[in-house]
Parts: sequence; C-alpha cells; structure tokens
Amino acid sequence: MCGRFGLLRGREQLAEQFAHLEPEFEVDELQPRYNIAPTQPVLALRAEGQQVRIAPLRWGISLPWGGEGRPRQLINVRAETALRPGWFRGLLERRRVLLPASHFYEWRTLPGRRRQPMLIGPARGEGLVFAGLLGRWTDGATGEIVPAVTILTTEANRTLRPIHDRMPVIVAAEDWARWLDPRVGADRIAELLVPCPDDWLSTRPVGPLVNDVANEGPALIEPPGPEPDEHGGRGR
Repeated sequence: MCGRFGLLRGREQLAEQFAHLEPEFEVDELQPRYNIAPTQPVLALRAEGQQVRIAPLRWGISLPWGGEGRPRQLINVRAETALRPGWFRGLLERRRVLLPASHFYEWRTLPGRRRQPMLIGPARGEGLVFAGLLGRWTDGATGEIVPAVTILTTEANRTLRPIHDRMPVIVAAEDWARWLDPRVGADRIAELLVPCPDDWLSTRPVGPLVNDVANEGPALIEPPGPEPDEHGGRGR
C-alpha cells in the first residue's frame, strides 16, 4: 500500500519531466513536501479533452454513498479490484491520473513489534510516478463534493517484499500518455498494473519523524539516529 509519500521537485523540474505531455499547470508555486498524508492535496496529472492538466487534488476518494453514516474513504485501491467489473472498473476505464512523487514510506516490522520507517525512492533518476484514479470525495457533514484521487497498488516486487506485501503501481515514462488517454480502455492498460522492475527502487531506514503527519522538512528523510543503550545513553 502507500499511506505517505513526498514530492520535492519544483514546477520547473516537473514541467521538464512531463514536457512531452505539454501539461498546463493549475498551480503557481510548489514547495517541497516530505510527508504527504491522506486527506491532504496531492499533485495530479489528468487529461481534459486534448489537454493534460496538473493540479492539486484531495488524496482519498469516497465510495458511492447512500447518505447514511460517514462516507468511507479510500486512499488506495488494489489493481486487481479495479480490473474486475464494478464501480472501480468504470474509473479505470476513463478517469485515470498520474501522481508524481520523489519517494514514499513503508514501515518494516522489527523484533519486539517495533516498526522501522523505510524510505523507498528511485534507484536511478529523480522521481517516481504513481498510477491513480480520479473520483470524488463527499464531506459527510456539509455534503460538499470535491474531486479526489486514490493510488492503485499491486503486489510488492522483490525489493519491497521484505518490507511490505503491497506497493504503488509505478508507471514508466513511455506509458504516461497511454495511461492518461481516456480513449484507451482498461483492457489495454491492464499490463501496466504490475510491480515495477526490482532494480527501479532503493530502500533505506529513516528516523521516526515521519510517524507524525504534522512533521515536515528535510529531517524526515535523514537516517535514524543511534538508539538509546540500556543506561539511557546513545549507542554507537
């Protein structure tokens, strides 16, 4: 799955990265974000007619809602689920988005049931691009409806498997245009909903700052400090 990620690239860098799509930005400036969390705005590329637009959209879509109770929010959708007939298949057919990222986080379980935050980033190059679906989110209190996105996940590749059994679907640059094209149906992009090659990603531990969604800044991607020894001091 993917429950936290970062985007450190600025507007000029993203414009260069996606130049062959000739995107139109709907945001003026982009600040580095190290700890993007569900319900927050995330930068998304979507097709509108012949134009590709880049705009911030809410992370977390609502399932179809009958008006009773609180709408259920989904930040991730399994690719296997999206390929089956049903509501998600409709989004996969014509409402696909791309979500640029510099890295994402997962938590590895250690002895004693401790959880070690791990940063997953590109082994080469400067960024990752997740496959997503465009839906909407309904505020259960006010009834307000806003566009929203969810990230598609697939089984982990061998690089990620020791950390987690799921990972985001990562789309290669040569497939971005096809992914966004609403004329291309789900059957023709199903082959993209697979784990990326093992050598695309690198992993390393980071400190516990990422555990709190209120934390931001470059310290989140620093290696963890030494653990306290049995006398309360810091080990080497």
